[in-house]
Amino acid sequence: MSMSSYSAAAVPKVPRQERGERRVAKLLEAAEAVIAESGYEAATMSAIAERAGAAIGSLYQFFPSKACITQALRIEYAKRFDALYVPLTVRARTLNLERLVAHLIELTVRFVEAHPALPALLDAPRVTRAPASMRNVLRQRFAAVLLAQRPKLAKDKALRMGTVTLHVIKTLNQLYMELPPGERRRIVQEFKMLLLAYFNARVAHRSGRRTVR
Repeated sequence: MSMSSYSAAAVPKVPRQERGERRVAKLLEAAEAVIAESGYEAATMSAIAERAGAAIGSLYQFFPSKACITQALRIEYAKRFDALYVPLTVRARTLNLERLVAHLIELTVRFVEAHPALPALLDAPRVTRAPASMRNVLRQRFAAVLLAQRPKLAKDKALRMGTVTLHVIKTLNQLYMELPPGERRRIVQEFKMLLLAYFNARVAHRSGRRTVR
């Protein structure tokens, strides 16, 4: 992501000591809680500082703007999201397409339920997005999962499919918490059907799968 939208003063301060890292973690936790409750637009730096039990000056020391702390939180979410899928890169070798899709979607649901600020973050302004390099990590992670399940798949094709998968997952993340609880599982099933149909159209003509677990 281009950083041209930020002024030089908007670059967050990088904590150099463990104490500073703990302060930043606490500030991000507070931002997560406030954004989850109020949404991005209504969230304020004062509310974040109050939730963290920190002076407003301490918050601005590390994050000069709401956009800046929101981007930091989105980067942290992207790291956690990527880590969630690492084990699936190994397990995918023993899954058929239907079970692979089930795991992809259910892991996503687990993540969004554990991170209620996620829908609001996805609605935040474009300037708060994680850097392109981080988004590329996620595309590559999904591509790696697909290559584990289909070793003969061309790498460029796997990366395109990983990109599509990432956007399908992102849409589910954004929609899931907006729905009434009784409708959520129904929409999850719809997304499973959608992703399975896409995978089948792209790779199911290839031969032979291994053990389904």
